[in-house]
Amino acid sequence: MSDTTKQLLFVIIMAALLLLVIPIFESRTGKSFTELFFGIRKKKPTSRDVSAAAKKEPHINNGSKGELTAFVAQLIRFANKYKLRLVAPGTVEYQGKTARLTSILVAPGGMIGIYCLGFGGEINPGDKETDPWKQHMNGQDTTFENPVTVCQEQYKLVVSAMEAAGIQGSLKIVTVFTNPRATLHAYPASVYTQKRFMEELKANTALRSGSLDIEKTALALAELANVKKREQEAAKKRAEYKKSSKRR
Repeated sequence: MSDTTKQLLFVIIMAALLLLVIPIFESRTGKSFTELFFGIRKKKPTSRDVSAAAKKEPHINNGSKGELTAFVAQLIRFANKYKLRLVAPGTVEYQGKTARLTSILVAPGGMIGIYCLGFGGEINPGDKETDPWKQHMNGQDTTFENPVTVCQEQYKLVVSAMEAAGIQGSLKIVTVFTNPRATLHAYPASVYTQKRFMEELKANTALRSGSLDIEKTALALAELANVKKREQEAAKKRAEYKKSSKRR
């Protein structure tokens, strides 16, 4: 057998061995042929790539105090128009716990506790009912506390406080995203955008008919929420701020 033939046979044998060995290496190391032999890896997204992707999306901010104030003003106008009552803030206290409600709307047909969130961007529920919710904004993905779970906790707290105080009437707790640039996907019935919530309030004629004493109930809830005390504290802070501003 000539040297040329021997060399050719050697090359064929080595090629066959490589075809058998490479898949074994890839399965054991989790790396491709190019990564193993040439040091070439799949390009990972750099911070520049991420920022470039974010630039393709319109820049969005999470909500501000101004948006929350504007929403509460809408609720006040609605309550005044239909002769309802709004308890704000709805921070009902019971056994050392405080409700995280922005306000409680008191109507003849019952009460609605409103839990506000200012997240913007694409909002999606978690994979499971109790999982945190997801936010996609400015090219980034984050999670936040499950609002449905929070509302269930608020319901138990407020109902317990009402029962202890002898307050009668049905209660519903809802979540409202006050950021106008929040887009909700596959949301449950108790979760609203600001616009949709106001539309439903206006359409809900049953809420405005009923036998609940709204004056008595609103006063009792305001006492549980320490509204007067909070108003006094806020007035005191405003007065102190004015004094310090004049000194400057």
